[in-house]
Amino acid sequence: MTWASVLTCTLTCTVVLCSGFTWPPDYAEQSRADVTTCVSYAQRTSPRFEAWVRGVDLVTGRVDIERSPRDDSRGARAFSRCLLAVRHWRLIERNLPKPTEPSMPELATMAGREPDSLTR
Repeated sequence: MTWASVLTCTLTCTVVLCSGFTWPPDYAEQSRADVTTCVSYAQRTSPRFEAWVRGVDLVTGRVDIERSPRDDSRGARAFSRCLLAVRHWRLIERNLPKPTEPSMPELATMAGREPDSLTR
């Protein structure tokens, strides 16, 4: 295969895979709620901390967050960590299948002998 055909195939597959995906309509509302939650969390560390969502692009999933110029590094760090944890949970962990509880193991038996009863 030539480089041109490899490049064409790669670009075609990329366009096909990416063109059908858009973020759900409630993504913008969830993003705003997550920012509000993390701002209130950051304000416990730094009461002057302020941040808000300027806009959400549903095509790319980009959330534009503006922060107050007077906030300090402690509040910004608390906000960033909170937002990272909340978004990770919302976008990844909550969509994973729930773990199942392991079943009780069967009692061991010796060479075809019936297992001993615990009550006599």
